[in-house]
Amino acid sequence: MNAAVENVTILPISRFNSPNLNTIKSAFKSYKKSKRILMIEDDPDMSSLISRSLKQKYSCTIDIAQDPFEAMNFMTEKFYDLIILDWQLPALNGAETLVQAEKGLRLEPALPIQWDRQRVPVVIFSSSKKNECTPRKTKHFNYVGFVSKAQPLGSILESFGSYMEDETTYRFGTA
Repeated sequence: MNAAVENVTILPISRFNSPNLNTIKSAFKSYKKSKRILMIEDDPDMSSLISRSLKQKYSCTIDIAQDPFEAMNFMTEKFYDLIILDWQLPALNGAETLVQAEKGLRLEPALPIQWDRQRVPVVIFSSSKKNECTPRKTKHFNYVGFVSKAQPLGSILESFGSYMEDETTYRFGTA
């Protein structure tokens, strides 16, 4: 028998079920990655207020783009767990923003790999009626919901929170 093998100490199974190890196991199970959100909103007061509130309550990371072109730049650098999209943006509306972002993502050679593996959930945020905000189906984006601006701030935050807490929002199919 090899000398290195002879010096191996075998620990009894009971050592692995110690209270400290169980505490560590439960800590790892309860750990959740901080969600990364891209908010595309041209109203700086609105985006600041919502961003600050969501960060405080959900410990998420939020990048704010004030126009579609800034949003597209963010998307080429990072992958997001959720996109909050104002439907009435300057230059391009929400549908046009997603279509142009889709085109840009297909052409970007140094794209984060997740963009080719998963579709990002998109929540439309608008003062328009829900039936006026219909995004086209794309390879990289998955429309999951609508939040109206025509409601109290608490309701808006609660609506966004429901998308952030709902783990099925983040179980999107591969592209």
